[in-house]
Amino acid sequence: MLEKWLRLDRTDNTPLSEQLYKSIRLAAQEGHIKAGYRLPSSRALASTLGISRNTVGTAYDLLAAEGLLATKPGACAYLCVPPGFSFHATQDTVTLPTLSITGQKLAQNRHLGVFRGADLSFRPGQPDPTLFPKDEWGRLARRATRGLKGDALLYGESSGLPELQEALSLHLAATRGVRVAPRDLMILPTVQSALFLLSQCFTEHGDTVWLEDPGYPGARMAFSGAKTDFMPVDENGANTSGLISTPKLIYVTPSHQYPTGSGMSLERRLELLERARITGAIVIEDDYDSEFLWQGRPIPALQALGSSAPVIYLGTAAKSLLPGLRLAWMALPPGLIDTLQHVQRNLDLLANVYTQSAFAHWISAGHHRAHLRRISQIYEKRCQTLTHHIQNECGSRVVLLPSQGGLQIAIKFAPQIDDRMVAAFMAEQGYTVTCLSSLYGGNRVEQGLVVGFAQSNDRECQRFSRLLAQALHRQVSDAPSCPPSPAPDDAPPCVQA
Repeated sequence: MLEKWLRLDRTDNTPLSEQLYKSIRLAAQEGHIKAGYRLPSSRALASTLGISRNTVGTAYDLLAAEGLLATKPGACAYLCVPPGFSFHATQDTVTLPTLSITGQKLAQNRHLGVFRGADLSFRPGQPDPTLFPKDEWGRLARRATRGLKGDALLYGESSGLPELQEALSLHLAATRGVRVAPRDLMILPTVQSALFLLSQCFTEHGDTVWLEDPGYPGARMAFSGAKTDFMPVDENGANTSGLISTPKLIYVTPSHQYPTGSGMSLERRLELLERARITGAIVIEDDYDSEFLWQGRPIPALQALGSSAPVIYLGTAAKSLLPGLRLAWMALPPGLIDTLQHVQRNLDLLANVYTQSAFAHWISAGHHRAHLRRISQIYEKRCQTLTHHIQNECGSRVVLLPSQGGLQIAIKFAPQIDDRMVAAFMAEQGYTVTCLSSLYGGNRVEQGLVVGFAQSNDRECQRFSRLLAQALHRQVSDAPSCPPSPAPDDAPPCVQA
């Protein structure tokens, strides 16, 4: 009887023992054989099916391991169904586990303020992938791969490929004034992974972290296990003067603040470093968009100012090349790398060794600085085009925050304008934008949008600006009957970008 339900395919690469096990299990699942059914002996079934006795024995062992087969002394094996076992259990019947408090914080969608349309040309923080030099990079990548040998072909040094550490050390000294020994550079996949590593290493429950307001939502997520105090940001960058708490970490984007685009003044930088020295805090300097500063000579990195306060400097190739390369770095104070490289390996925050090798060759050959000069000129023109059209179409209804560079601009609205409604309208027209209000973490909230320009062109900038003007006009017309509300419950649905 059993044999009629068994299906063995000798052309299949699946072992016959596994096929037999699955066939018997399926026969039981479909009700063809019931609990208590006596299975043939391994010798008899092997003879009937024309397979080895060992094959049948292995299949029976698999059934026994699952609790579906039992034997009695001196008797054949028989089918059994353990208490609580169901052949028909589905994912719908599984009770989902509850996330821990930390897990719930980490699971928050940090892109809630991003309204996504089909067109990603105006999404902030994204470079233009068509500007990536595929041919040059490909040639260097092939050469770099051929040069790898020994441990570099396996996992390599956890903190980074020595060739890249050397090249980056020279590059950062020349372009940002950063003083760091090659061995004190840690190479990671992303800035976000660096923030997560630092949060795990330097914050305990109850510790305080100072963050910019408005600021990068990824930092809020990375430090979600700590208490946060917010530094208000104005045209001179983050202001620490009003904070009285004692921070463990201070996270800033001083070169090109996200999302306002402001640069931190030298006075504010020195103020911040002095507060860090007095409180014993570690400063985390995210040198965001420093490659694309086209107005004047940028102030050297905080790390280069020679303070006695410890500064950890973060950088990435995500904006200058591509996010998909998964390449970022931390310049650490001397002595930290020996401990943190073990943390990096234990958390498996390792960058791809082939990409590291290619980037090392890319920098050493002088291609990186030449590439930055070329794309900076392109991005500056695209920024000018977008701001020109927005000013023409929207006029006094918006305030464009002056930007020294970068890949996006911030636009402020009047307080009575609900930026979520404007963003939802733009998404309906196909454009992906970010609400400025979603980037605030403290009590102060301003309405507006953060709009990228790296992938834009003149025609799309003009259309985008006209639609933005329409959206603002609709908001003003509807203002008496549809006032903005700080509560998120009535907001249009947001989707993660």
